[in-house]
Amino acid sequence: MSIGLVSSYSQPAFMKSLSAQLCVKNYLTIHPCHTNTIVSKLSMTNSRLFNESIHRKRLLSFSGGFKLTKNRIRKRHQNNIYQSQNDSDESSTPSLSPSTSSTPEQILDKILYKLQNLSPIVQLVILLFSYILHLLVFTQHLILFPFQLIPNNKGWFQSIGLDSVAGIISFISIALLRKRQLKQGRKVTIPSLFSGVYDHKVVDHVVTRTTKKRKQNKYDNDDSDNDEINTNRKKRKKQLSSSPWKFPLTTQNNTPSPRITSMIALALLVTGYFFTGRLSSMVELYLYAMAGLGIPMTIAMHRSLVVLGGHLAWVAIGSGILGFVLRPQPFFGGGNKHFAVEDDTDTVSKNNSVDNDDEFTDIILIKQKYKWFTNKWNSNWLWWTMSGYFISAWFFNIADFLNQLILPAHVFELAGEGVVSQLINPENNDIAASLVGYIAPCITAPWWEEVLYRGFLLPALTLQMKFWPAVIVSGVVFSIHHVSTTGAIPLAILGWTWAALYAKSGNLMVTILIHAMWNSRVFFGSWLGL
Repeated sequence: MSIGLVSSYSQPAFMKSLSAQLCVKNYLTIHPCHTNTIVSKLSMTNSRLFNESIHRKRLLSFSGGFKLTKNRIRKRHQNNIYQSQNDSDESSTPSLSPSTSSTPEQILDKILYKLQNLSPIVQLVILLFSYILHLLVFTQHLILFPFQLIPNNKGWFQSIGLDSVAGIISFISIALLRKRQLKQGRKVTIPSLFSGVYDHKVVDHVVTRTTKKRKQNKYDNDDSDNDEINTNRKKRKKQLSSSPWKFPLTTQNNTPSPRITSMIALALLVTGYFFTGRLSSMVELYLYAMAGLGIPMTIAMHRSLVVLGGHLAWVAIGSGILGFVLRPQPFFGGGNKHFAVEDDTDTVSKNNSVDNDDEFTDIILIKQKYKWFTNKWNSNWLWWTMSGYFISAWFFNIADFLNQLILPAHVFELAGEGVVSQLINPENNDIAASLVGYIAPCITAPWWEEVLYRGFLLPALTLQMKFWPAVIVSGVVFSIHHVSTTGAIPLAILGWTWAALYAKSGNLMVTILIHAMWNSRVFFGSWLGL
């Protein structure tokens, strides 16, 4: 690349020297992507380059013929250029060009950039490795305290598990990375963990509408109104983070709103869930008939097939309700909708006649995007999933402690063996039955329950209330659905955690993978004897 990109008449006197031109030319040859940066930052580097030229002349005059080599001059100029880039706050993305004098922050930026651009297959491999590490190491080892933190007779507060330590480190790392992005003035990719969520179009529409109401005088300044709109919008967006769901602002007159259809779908889902119990009984009778015909089937295999058949029936009925009842359609996927809206602001007389009193209203066709949930495979979901799983284990340990503290001991003694426990430990160590029993709770249930509770129920509740109350209600419903007295508190806390993770990550794939790993660890622990 030619050095002629910097015009000769704009070059200072010291840049016209052969050594300086060679240095800049060699640098642009190695790093052509920095041409615009050098041209725009030339004024910042003039003083440093001028001092370098004076220093070189002094060495030549006072050191008895000592000459600096071209490589040393080029290295000094590179350091000056990179130093000027680090002093500037205009760059919003980390520089990935190799530097001979990289600072620790630059090295960290390069590592984070590479970790955020991994393929889904590489992310899956790393996730499986971290999951195995957590299952075999973190859940099996403790850190003993030198003394009991809070004196008690039940042995509490004497140690902490490595899984809780991993969750604490993950939570702190997310907070520190967000703080670092805010401090550097770069694009913040990690939302606030304690704020709510918003829909871009809803905020823009509400702010614009309220500002227009305040504008009553037709001679008001339009620029001031636009500045007020932008200021109000920025204030709202600083407090909230973007939501992974989006509903159209307007609907046609003959189209029901999402608020109404979501409540109808919820009522039908409750009815369909109880109807699924009858379908499970029919599947059980059908399997008994097959066993009577001589088809070999163990008791454990019969139980696993009944659970799988009933669960698949519930998934089919629930998916049909969500797909046919909810508006706007389709529920699975989302897209664009065109809505015909009357424009009441401009009325035009027919035939432009003054005497004609008949006027008509313009019809505007508005194209609006919508989606009930966001589920992306080709995205950066690894670090949200890994840290979310570690944080879920930490919160679950806290919830388990609260569970033992609140519930009396006889409640745990009266709690019988659940269906999942029977699937994990079948009679006569029936491996085939255990594998069939693994499908429903660890493969189909994570997908369906995340779509149901985080993909449908959470956005539907946000249409009726604010974000955090909606998270609390969805977590409570998630806990009630599992019908477990001893697991009510831990399941509710997991529901709240996964709802917040989905809203903050903006990707349902994160909670689906966390849910699958969470249910699978019980099976893997039993199979591996952990």
